[in-house]
Amino acid sequence: MTPASLRGWRLVHRWTSLICSANLLILCVTGLILVFHHEIQHMMGEDLDSSHTEGQARLPLQSLVDIARQADPALVPRLLSFDAEDKAVNYIYLGPPEERGFDLGRWVVLNGFTGANQMLKQPEETLTGFLLKLHVDLFTGFAGQMFVGVMGLLFVVSTVSGLVVYGPFMKKLAFGVLRFGRGTRIGNIDLHNLFGVATLVWAFVVGLTGAILSFSPLITGYWQKTELAALTARHPEPMTGSAVAIDRVAAAGLAAFPGKDLAFIAYPGNEYAGSRHFGVMVRGHTELTQRLLSVALVDAETGVVAETAGTPWYMTVLMLSGPFHFGDYGGLPLQIIWALFTIVTGVVTVTGFVVWLKRPRARTAPAGSAAGRGNAQGKLGSKA
Repeated sequence: MTPASLRGWRLVHRWTSLICSANLLILCVTGLILVFHHEIQHMMGEDLDSSHTEGQARLPLQSLVDIARQADPALVPRLLSFDAEDKAVNYIYLGPPEERGFDLGRWVVLNGFTGANQMLKQPEETLTGFLLKLHVDLFTGFAGQMFVGVMGLLFVVSTVSGLVVYGPFMKKLAFGVLRFGRGTRIGNIDLHNLFGVATLVWAFVVGLTGAILSFSPLITGYWQKTELAALTARHPEPMTGSAVAIDRVAAAGLAAFPGKDLAFIAYPGNEYAGSRHFGVMVRGHTELTQRLLSVALVDAETGVVAETAGTPWYMTVLMLSGPFHFGDYGGLPLQIIWALFTIVTGVVTVTGFVVWLKRPRARTAPAGSAAGRGNAQGKLGSKA
C-alpha cells in the first residue's frame, strides 16, 4: 500500500469514527441493557398475561376478535398478530374501515386461552420501551430512524477502514502489546487497536444488521409496492358478499404451508392484503426460521387460497438481521457474549476519541525565533 493511499484510509477511518461516535455510544449503552430486555421485563412485572391450564384449548380466533371489538365498537379488525415467543399472546389491531395502515386505530392484547384483555403500555411508559425507542430513532420518528441507519453505515465503513489501517501500523509491534509506560495517548492507541481487532467481525455484523433494520420502513415499503402489490393485483375481484370466519381463513393459510405457524393475518383492504383477499403470513418454528415469512392470499368470500408466495431475498435479509443484531436466538449465554462485546465496542469508541483529542497539534513558531525568521525570509525570497 502506498503512503498516499494509507493516508486516505486513515482519514476515512478517523472521520467516519468521529461522526458516528456519539450515536454509537448511545447505541452501546441502550443495546447493552436491551440485550436482557426479557429478564428486565420479568423483573419489573411487565410480562403479558399468558396464564392457562395444561391442556386448555385456545379460544376461536373469531371469539378473540369479538372480545377485542368491545374495546371500541366503532373500529373494525384490520390485523391479527401472533407472538412468536409466547403462543398465548395475541395482538389485534382495530382501525377505521377505510384505513390501510396502522396510524389511526389502536392495539388490543388478548390472552388466546382466556380472552383476558391486557393493557398495552406506550413505549415511553416502560424502561425497555423507552430504551428501545431511544435506540431505534432517538425519539424523532422516521427521520431519526434514517439518521441512525446512516450512522450505522458509517460505523461499518469505520470498521473496514480500521482493519486496513491496522495492518501497516502493527507491522513492527507484537500483537496485543499495551505500551502504557509510553504515555496516555500511546496506551489508548494500543488499547483501541487491540479491542478493535478483537471485536472486528462482531462489530461489522452488528453494525451492518443494525443499519439494515433502521432502513426497514424503506425495505418493507418497497416490497409492498412491488412484489406484494403484484401478487394482489393478479386477483382484483371486488368484495360482493360477506367474509368468512377468520378461523377458516387461518386454517386455509396453514394448510397451504404444512408445518408452519401463523405470524399474522391481514384483513382485506389492509396494506398487507388485497381488496378481496386476506393476507395470511406464516413462519417456521426455530429461532431463525420463525423470522422468515411466507404469504397466502385467501379469498374472503370462499375461504379458498388464491395464491401463495415467499418473500424476496431483501426481505429475508431484513428479517434475519434481527437475531444477528440483538443476539436473542441462543439464550442467556449468547446474551452475555453480546453484552461483553458491546462493552468492548464502547471502550474502542472512547479510546479512539481520546486518541483524537490528544493528537499532536502543529505549532506556529514564534516570530522572533530562528525558525520564524527563516520562514519569513523564505516568504520574502519567494516574492522576490
